[in-house]
Amino acid sequence: MAKALFKIEPLDCVGCAKKIENQVKELDGIESVRVFPQLGKIRTTFDNQKVTIHQIEKAILLTGHSIHSKVSK
Repeated sequence: MAKALFKIEPLDCVGCAKKIENQVKELDGIESVRVFPQLGKIRTTFDNQKVTIHQIEKAILLTGHSIHSKVSK
């Protein structure tokens, strides 16, 4: 399993965080996703044989939020 941490702008509403979480969870290979709204962070654990960092980024961008930085392990 691989891990990635994405930095986005802080979120004001729980609904926005849930929207991001649901969008990322739809990807095949996502083990877990956790959104920290006030910190503007998204932590994911995923099978990098099934899903790529680029696909996760695209899912986040589809919710209308931009990514400021990312760290993967």
